[in-house]
Amino acid sequence: ILNLIMPAMTGYSLRAIQGFTKENVDDLRLPIMLAQLITAVGVFLIPSFLFAYWSHPSVKKYLRLYTPKPLHVLLAVCMLLGALPLFLEIGVFFKKLIPGIADGADQVELLIKISKPTELVVLTLVMAISPGVCEELFFRGVLLRFAHQRTNKLMLSAIITSILFAAAHNSIYNAPSITIAGILLCYIYYWSGSMITGMIAHTVYNAVQIYFSYLATTNPNLKAMSASEHLPWYIVVAGTVIFIFSAYTLWKTRNTLSSNWSANFTPEEMQEQNENL
Repeated sequence: ILNLIMPAMTGYSLRAIQGFTKENVDDLRLPIMLAQLITAVGVFLIPSFLFAYWSHPSVKKYLRLYTPKPLHVLLAVCMLLGALPLFLEIGVFFKKLIPGIADGADQVELLIKISKPTELVVLTLVMAISPGVCEELFFRGVLLRFAHQRTNKLMLSAIITSILFAAAHNSIYNAPSITIAGILLCYIYYWSGSMITGMIAHTVYNAVQIYFSYLATTNPNLKAMSASEHLPWYIVVAGTVIFIFSAYTLWKTRNTLSSNWSANFTPEEMQEQNENL
């Protein structure tokens, strides 16, 4: 579908958009963003809602789109942001371990090197809000539930769906970090009892990286930190402490999903359906 609509909408072929380079990224940034937005909606968002609609009378209930506790949202955001420095260091480690591989993360770095406020708004919409909503619905809302129905083990289900989550990001170097982040998002969903908690945390996690890159274009200190291979050790340590404290507090204040949370229907709903037959 993208092969047909992108030339008509942007004047560029899908191959040209996907194969952007440092030399033409500024010209292709908007077509790239449009292609990513259409992909996120078409591949993740719409199928998730359709699957929920066909599986249960209430899409909201099936996907658990409940209003989360503000404390849980704060803790989930702190969990992911606290882990971010460590994730970046893991990515650097694998880049040194297996150098010279063309990696999707390199293209992402090109995309988020922006200097205009309008570009910041577009990037936040397409690379923070869109994946925060669409990917959470698909990977945590549908796939995690589907995997748990068959394994009945949360950790195994989280690992399976998070490996698929990492594969969708097309980054070899960042695959371990993305897999761990996916597992954390699974537990954020499970502990908070609301899909929206993970959506907000995922969105903020992506948005902070975009905003940092935007500020680095004008702030010499941030620019030097961005250009450096490693973050200062104290940032990694502080982030790890914040992550551990936030994860522990979220676990202590958890509003865990029910034991049969992955079933399409609760026993009460099944009884009601049988009575109506």
